[in-house]
Amino acid sequence: MVALFVLPACEGPEGPQGPPGVAGVDGQDGEDGEDGISLLNLVVEAEVDFTAENNYSSAFTFEIGEGDNLLVYMLWNVIDEKPLWAPLPNTVFLDEEKTLIYNYQFTADFFMVFMTANTNLSEISEDWKLNHYFRIVYLPGDFLQTNAKIDLNDYEAVTKALGVSEADVVKLD
Repeated sequence: MVALFVLPACEGPEGPQGPPGVAGVDGQDGEDGEDGISLLNLVVEAEVDFTAENNYSSAFTFEIGEGDNLLVYMLWNVIDEKPLWAPLPNTVFLDEEKTLIYNYQFTADFFMVFMTANTNLSEISEDWKLNHYFRIVYLPGDFLQTNAKIDLNDYEAVTKALGVSEADVVKLD
């Protein structure tokens, strides 16, 4: 009988806090909003086609905290079944003195990947414009202060420092 009263009241030491879950976006008061994604230590992958219709760019909307930063990497090659992610901006020197640049820009609530060239983009081969994959890495503001020696050009080093694995990458539609 004593065990029935004593055992339920026993507690062990509190364990470590688990990883943060995916947060939702607040909707207007009284209305449901769409589910969102948490940007803390987040890596997002997007497939992009650069066409005349989208002005050779692709824009995405999500909030970036004050003091936070984005890094963008482009899938440049696959070697021995391992992806090679090149940081943006990335310059390609084509034949006939043509230069193509993949780049990005962002504000507090939006980012965009785009391409420019020293020639008319409609003259650039489709291989350089279609079916490109980008990884957008969200860096919390204090990350660069506490990880100053990380090579930001090295996608693998950055994601390792963030504690992000391949299974954590969020694919955008």
